[in-house]
Amino acid sequence: MRKNATGTYRFVIILGAKVNGTRPSRALEHRIDVAAAYAKAHPHVELIATGGQGPDEGMAEALVIERELIAKGVDPARICIETTSTSTVENFEHTRPFWEGEAGVTIVTNDFHVPRARLIARLYFQLESDALYAPTPPLAKGRYIIREGLAYVKLLGRYVFNRT
Repeated sequence: MRKNATGTYRFVIILGAKVNGTRPSRALEHRIDVAAAYAKAHPHVELIATGGQGPDEGMAEALVIERELIAKGVDPARICIETTSTSTVENFEHTRPFWEGEAGVTIVTNDFHVPRARLIARLYFQLESDALYAPTPPLAKGRYIIREGLAYVKLLGRYVFNRT
């Protein structure tokens, strides 16, 4: 079920995505754009930029998110940074110190990824969530959908086997 963000939650987790050198990929750029617009519309929220640095990236994803949010006018005091995660589960694990004790969070990611990200928040962290659905670049949509299907298999397998 699609649950659009309305300013309910204090924390907004912006999930990292590919960085090309030190520039955001188109998918990450869309996430940053919707997060910046949301931050302007909801001045009470705090943003959490997530994502480490892959071997083919010139800068941690979270640092790119932070830099671009500031360039779009978001006050740096409203941005928390997590630069060690390499997966969606780790995005939540490694940002827990920021949102711990909260009933829910707003998740920012591309539209294809929102259902799995919200499932992870619920299954692994007992978090309610709503979301900002950043558009997916059309040329990459097929590749992302296939990758997302495989990620569901891995996620559910991990969940089942870790519970027994």
